[in-house]
Amino acid sequence: MVEIERLTPHTWKNFLDAPTVLLVLGKEDCEPCTAWTQTLTIDHNQSVAAHEIRIGYIPLDAPGFAQFKIDHPWVSLVDVLPFNALFINGERGAEWAGGSIERLMKELKGRV
Repeated sequence: MVEIERLTPHTWKNFLDAPTVLLVLGKEDCEPCTAWTQTLTIDHNQSVAAHEIRIGYIPLDAPGFAQFKIDHPWVSLVDVLPFNALFINGERGAEWAGGSIERLMKELKGRV
């Protein structure tokens, strides 16, 4: 089963250093963000889980993420939510807006 980790100002650094992670950026009142996280956990959890990928969520409107935004200035350019960033061994390898299992599988293919 795929579980989405709700990251905090204290957990995001260690999370991003894991071997393969999908970081989903959203906001608390973002309906497409909620739909995307539900899709990741319910609709296609077997295909996602097969890649042994950790998935984390940061609500950009939550307090306490100033250091995350400083360390990752590309976040200030995000204008469409949900936004996904695939990290491999701490390095950002791909990024895209919107929720699509097909896109996630395409990005994982050949990287993991």
